[in-house]
Parts: sequence; C-alpha cells; structure tokens
Amino acid sequence: MESVIAQPDDPAALTAAFAGAEGAYVMVQPNYIPDSPDFPAHQHAVVDAMAAALAAAGTGRIVTLSSWGADKPGGTGPVAGLHYLETRIDALDAVVTHLRAGYFMENLLGHADTIRDRGVIAAPFDPDIAMPFIAAADIGHAAARILLGPPAAEILELHGERDLSMAEATRVIGGLSGRPDLRYVRQSLDEFAAGLRDAGVSASVAGLMVEVAEAINSGHTAAVQPRSARTTTPTSIEEFVTDALISGTLPSAASR
Repeated sequence: MESVIAQPDDPAALTAAFAGAEGAYVMVQPNYIPDSPDFPAHQHAVVDAMAAALAAAGTGRIVTLSSWGADKPGGTGPVAGLHYLETRIDALDAVVTHLRAGYFMENLLGHADTIRDRGVIAAPFDPDIAMPFIAAADIGHAAARILLGPPAAEILELHGERDLSMAEATRVIGGLSGRPDLRYVRQSLDEFAAGLRDAGVSASVAGLMVEVAEAINSGHTAAVQPRSARTTTPTSIEEFVTDALISGTLPSAASR
C-alpha cells in the first residue's frame, strides 16, 4: 500500500496519484471550510481537477461520495456541489456508482458541549422531520463492497439503519447518557445564521448551512429511492451514540 499526498485541486498531482488504479473512491470534503469566501467555487475547482485526473489516468471504476438531495441542481447548500460532481464524473469513460448518503450521525458530535453544559441540542431542523441518519463508516464499507464487486453503473442511496427525527435522536442520546431531561430546541434560521457568524463562519458558508436546513425542512432535500435491504446500513443510532458520542466526547451523566 502506498500513500500519496496531493492538493485536491491539482490535476497533475492527482493524475499521478490515480495512475495504475483500476478503481477509485472519490469525494469532495464533506465538511465545510468555515472561513471560505466562496465554498461552491472551491468545490467546483476540486471536482474539475479530480475529473481531469481520472480521465488522464484512465481509471475504469469510480465510486463517488454524494448525498441525498444531489438529484437537485440547486437550493440544497453544498449538496449542489455534489450534483456537479455526479455530472462531471458521469462524463468520464468509466463505470460509475454514486453513493447518495443520508444525514451523517457524526453531525451529532458537534452538539456535545451544549448537551453537557446546557442539557439541550439546538439546531434549525423541524423536530419531527425524519432523516436518513447514517454512520460514515458504513458508507466506506459500502464503497469497498461496490469496488470489489461486479461493475455496475448506478445511483444508490444509503439510508442508514432507520430514519430518525431530531426529537427522536435527542431522546436516544438523553436515555443512553443518563440525561432523561435532554431537550431539543429548534433554532430559527436567523438565530442559526447569527450563531454561525458569531463563531467566525463566512457569509458564504453560513448561507449554505442555512440553505441545508431550509431544504430539509421543506422536503426539497429528500430521499428518492425506497428503503430496501441494499439502502439500509447496519449501524444504529444507539450503537453510534454509545461508541462515538458517549465514549468519545460525552461521558454519561452517572459518571460525572
């Protein structure tokens, strides 16, 4: 196994990295650059470099990390950049599978401080909107299975173990961490945006994050494939909360 370090917007370096590879699992970083003045432009630059490199290297099997909502060209925050990723990669001479993953369970880790200090989870999502919560590790396992299996050009949504609302996720976290009074507080979009700006997030990124909430709350971002055995992944919210949130960043109330 060989590790290669390359700037994600450097097509020459990426071509060298992809050289000789029969298949590749590619992504645009799923996390934001908080102070980016134009995050969509960054996404496009990375996608363009990646597509040029894959074409030059002649990589024949490609799996992308895309997202639920990538069927829409806009109005979805940074997911629009993944729509662009799918479009550019589809133009290559390769067998391509797009994995449209749901809402990352890892996003819950960002609430550890308010859970511990204030007994709340605060976010701009409708508390009763069910979302396809998924653990990032399950996405990687799915990508590996596809790259090692028979070639298949397709779009595959990954829905996680089950759909959950933020209210339900809050109850799970509260129960497992010994905080039965843990509350979910829905922020207004203005409150959410103001908090982001106060934390130093750029206007570009704050606007994208607000658009994510608007798209999910309105149903503009939604799963389009029915849940099935193939779209369902194994890690439950209970497993994730126990292994990653409580063990990693949030000791149970009983242990404090």
